[in-house]
Amino acid sequence: MQSMEKNKESKKGGREQRGSWKAFAAFFRHAKLSWGWIILSLVVNIAYYSVVSHLPGSTAALFAGNFSREAFIIAVVNYTSLCVLQALVSLIMLIATSKSVRSVRCAVWQRMMGIEGKYYDSNSASSLLSAVTSDTENTVASLLSTIVLIPGLLTYLATSIPLLSSYSPKLLAVVFVLIPIYILYSFFMGRWQCKVGFRIQMRIGGLTGFLTERIRNLTLIKSFVTEKEEEKKGLDAAKELSKANVEYSYVTGVAVAFSLLTEAVGVVIAVIWGCMLLRNGEIDLTAWLAFFLFVPMINTVLRQLSTTWSNLKDVQGRAARLGALMEAPQENMNEQAGTDIPVGDIVLNKVAFSYREDAPVLKDVTMVIPRGKTTAIVGPSGSGKTTILRLLEKLYTPQAGNITVGGQALDELNLSAWRDRLSYVNQDAELFSGTVRQALTYGITRDVDDAELERAARLAGIYDFIMEKPEGFDSELAIWGVSMSGGQRQRMVIARELLKKADILLLDEPTSALDTETAAAISNTFFTDFAGKTIITVTHELNYISHADQIVVLKAGQVEAIGTHEELIACSETYRGLVEEHSYQEVFGQ
Repeated sequence: MQSMEKNKESKKGGREQRGSWKAFAAFFRHAKLSWGWIILSLVVNIAYYSVVSHLPGSTAALFAGNFSREAFIIAVVNYTSLCVLQALVSLIMLIATSKSVRSVRCAVWQRMMGIEGKYYDSNSASSLLSAVTSDTENTVASLLSTIVLIPGLLTYLATSIPLLSSYSPKLLAVVFVLIPIYILYSFFMGRWQCKVGFRIQMRIGGLTGFLTERIRNLTLIKSFVTEKEEEKKGLDAAKELSKANVEYSYVTGVAVAFSLLTEAVGVVIAVIWGCMLLRNGEIDLTAWLAFFLFVPMINTVLRQLSTTWSNLKDVQGRAARLGALMEAPQENMNEQAGTDIPVGDIVLNKVAFSYREDAPVLKDVTMVIPRGKTTAIVGPSGSGKTTILRLLEKLYTPQAGNITVGGQALDELNLSAWRDRLSYVNQDAELFSGTVRQALTYGITRDVDDAELERAARLAGIYDFIMEKPEGFDSELAIWGVSMSGGQRQRMVIARELLKKADILLLDEPTSALDTETAAAISNTFFTDFAGKTIITVTHELNYISHADQIVVLKAGQVEAIGTHEELIACSETYRGLVEEHSYQEVFGQ
């Protein structure tokens, strides 16, 4: 079984690597690098390596006994220029990298904000988190290093080779011996480093996701006394990451060993070959000394070129997720449509939808949701109730059929203007950290005074809880609202939606975390404050169903019946089964 899983992972990794060049190109299309600073850094770096290529000649002249004023000035100018240019390259690269990382991170975040909902179904939160943080920084830093370094290294080779040839063409033989060695090294090391780098990123993403999920659910772990099991799972995940890191250490070790070996070989060759030419009178002492100084630097440049190629392969692997994220399908905002939203009934006409091709959720769903009325959607779990709300929010698009509002297709509306018409209350009760005031007015663009905040908080039954805090509405909330109970978070969300005062209210089990008495009071608040507005509620609570002007019964993704309570009792077997449950009997007196 483990072998099969490894094979699957290997095949998946292979597909990711094959597509990484495409993702690399996509990254370049969408990334906003700081090209001004990059080009400046590149120019200064080329100047630096141009100076480096002239150092052996000026130094060799001094070593050979040429202490003329001209030789001394040339050597001082070269070394001084080298120090200044090196400092400038480091400073400019630091600025270019910092600005580019910030810019690319903003671009990635902007793309994430506009991605279609289906993308998030197939990509974990930890993978997306890694893309915004470590992937962005590592990819940009390595990429800029490659862009800036390669032209400088090539400039050095292009300058130094003619200089060596001017002493004696035979000195170039050493260069032609070293180049094939580095080409082979770059090819094999690049593939190895790319493969291992991809595995490390996958392990980091997996471990990040594991830790995030477990830390958020520590109380669940303690409740089920599964600390030992989770500890083992965490250690296993850490071991997998450690294995990948150890393999990467092998890659680094091989690179270091190869570097030391080639450097030693280069020096030995330089000494032997130079001595032979010097003995035969084909070069003088100054040429031999210059050659001896050139070889270690040429060796270093060739090694840097091969390392840069390996880094480029590593960047290629890291860019796979960034490229895929940047190429992910974006929502069609239809901003050219204007902000006027038609008023009228919402109609679903033969709507079909599935999250996966082999598992249809909605099949040929047709219904009319009257404007200014309350529509309750009921049915067994998995019948597609919440999916309808997601389609109405335009988080997903139907695969077949269409949805119209006031006779106009939902796809043709300005998406931001349409969503601004909606209030959505669900059972998850999502809140961001910040002050209570910020949580209650999240997404509300108009000014909200304390009197309005107090009214909404009282209606939602959360006012007393807020006032118990030292700073009242300006008190800080913990991340995810963990300092509050589920019911308190849900009341906060309800107060927020009351403040939004939208024309259309979508309710998805909005009082699931509340006690019966509070739930009844909240439901009455909704129907009082939203009287005359369109309400669409998905619920098992008959407090909501009893207020409905029409009830839609779903079963296995299809509309079984639509009508009032009395009509559905007579014609819908599914609805009769729901009514026979205890909670339904309490409301309808069955």
